[in-house]
Amino acid sequence: MQLLVVILNRVDALPKILSAFFTKKIGGTTVLDCKGALRMLGEQGVEPPPMFGSLRHLMSGHHDEGKLLLSVLPDEKVALAKQTINELVGGIEHADTGIMFTISLSSVEGLAK
Repeated sequence: MQLLVVILNRVDALPKILSAFFTKKIGGTTVLDCKGALRMLGEQGVEPPPMFGSLRHLMSGHHDEGKLLLSVLPDEKVALAKQTINELVGGIEHADTGIMFTISLSSVEGLAK
């Protein structure tokens, strides 16, 4: 089992992703609101430490909160889920799109059969 974690800045793609997951029988996904630390500091008027201050010019202030997607998936569904997300966002590697990674799970309880 794997935990697929997606931090999605392209929130406009979220409905399509969730619909495609349902159609492709990719298990339940939990969606949470999220916001990057540098963006949060900027909104609070707090100056980040000097090493992060230079990153401020890279931040785009044009989108609202991102979405955090969490999906516990069997190993054989991970590639399909990642492919689906990449297709629907036009490639996760593009700037201001998001980040996606998996974490191996040694134990999972409570999943519906």
